[in-house]
Amino acid sequence: MGLNNQKILVLIIFGTIYSIFMWTFAPGVKDDHLHISNINDKFYANYLDTFRQQHYNMLSNLINKANKALKNDSVYSVTLKPQLAPSNDPHDYMSLARYFWPDPNKPDGLPYMRKDGYSNPEIETIKDYSLLRKLFDDVENLGFAYYFTRNDSYVEKAVYRIKEWFINPKTRMNPNLNYASFIKGQDLGRRTGIIDMRPIYRMLQSIPLMRSSRKWDHSVEKKFKIWLSKYYFWLEKTSIGIDEKESTNNHGTYYDVQAIYLLSYLGREEEARKYSYEALINRVNEGILPTGQQPHETKRPTSWYYSTFNLQALFLLAERSQYFGFDGWNYVGPEGQSIRKAVDYLLSFALSNGKGWPFKNINGFEMNNFVKLLELAFVIWPDDKYLEALVILRPKAKLEQALEYKDTEWEDNYLCIWSLMTNRQLWTCLK
Repeated sequence: MGLNNQKILVLIIFGTIYSIFMWTFAPGVKDDHLHISNINDKFYANYLDTFRQQHYNMLSNLINKANKALKNDSVYSVTLKPQLAPSNDPHDYMSLARYFWPDPNKPDGLPYMRKDGYSNPEIETIKDYSLLRKLFDDVENLGFAYYFTRNDSYVEKAVYRIKEWFINPKTRMNPNLNYASFIKGQDLGRRTGIIDMRPIYRMLQSIPLMRSSRKWDHSVEKKFKIWLSKYYFWLEKTSIGIDEKESTNNHGTYYDVQAIYLLSYLGREEEARKYSYEALINRVNEGILPTGQQPHETKRPTSWYYSTFNLQALFLLAERSQYFGFDGWNYVGPEGQSIRKAVDYLLSFALSNGKGWPFKNINGFEMNNFVKLLELAFVIWPDDKYLEALVILRPKAKLEQALEYKDTEWEDNYLCIWSLMTNRQLWTCLK
């Protein structure tokens, strides 16, 4: 990294630490339910010390990712796949159903049959899904890198990627997911494929950060909004979209998150406000038991993963509901259900390495994503037990990163915490 970038990072670090100090100690800055006077000083000092130690790495990692995106000249397009959707339109997005395999009792294996919890590697033969995720990652990282550095080249690249995927007649995607989560041997995709688009909120949050750049193209954004309007109409009016919205598990929760962000970005703020309020109440009431268990997730063979996965979506719903004036973080359902209870339910098993977990769980007890939630839980509900748990669980999560992920994505979570502390938005923490 060049000397100028290092200087920028140092300034950012000092500015961020000052922001945290002001958020923590200045009167009138924080919400009432974030008051921290009862927090154990030792654990809180450890928390801030860890934050300071990792912050430089996080920012450096963010800029490195943005630089990679800047230099990447490969094409992102749904038209590149070797197999067309049944529509024979190369612009139709297509992904294969993750848990479906050839039927051994059929000569051609068709239609594929479900083996829940077991991913078929054949899904990698259709690249639309992975390219879509790269698009969201790139635009997000480029947008946040511009926010911290004011380097216009990041914005120029982000605009190029948006045009390439959504606008360019040769490479654009049609505004639907008719063939997402496609099962070979059938004619259409499934409602569950709508979750492929769930990370779009990350891209939508980064776009406003780039509008001040001289390289931001407002005409491109106008065309992008037209695309999103057509996509939202498809999401809201088709049987595939309606069925996904009515899903009671993580698919329905992530549908709600996606819908709220789309409405808000499209300027339909009152609809987004009403939707966020109703969705938060519905998902807590219907998806969490008074004990904190999430029954629609624990019935899956990968019950720990999906319990954490749905909890991430509930955090996003709570953040959006608070943005629109409703305290979803502390909402309590008619039988005592709440997001905090869902966190505490998982916490007890996390601390025991899953001992006593009463549900089928074929993939173990991965800690990285849960620790990200726990970091946020302390910010939202400051309590000694979350800090004490982080002292135990954070090293386990770091070890998972070192052994399995082999990258520095962990550091992204500190940007999430900082952003939640300051402007109350979950930027990059929940992926």
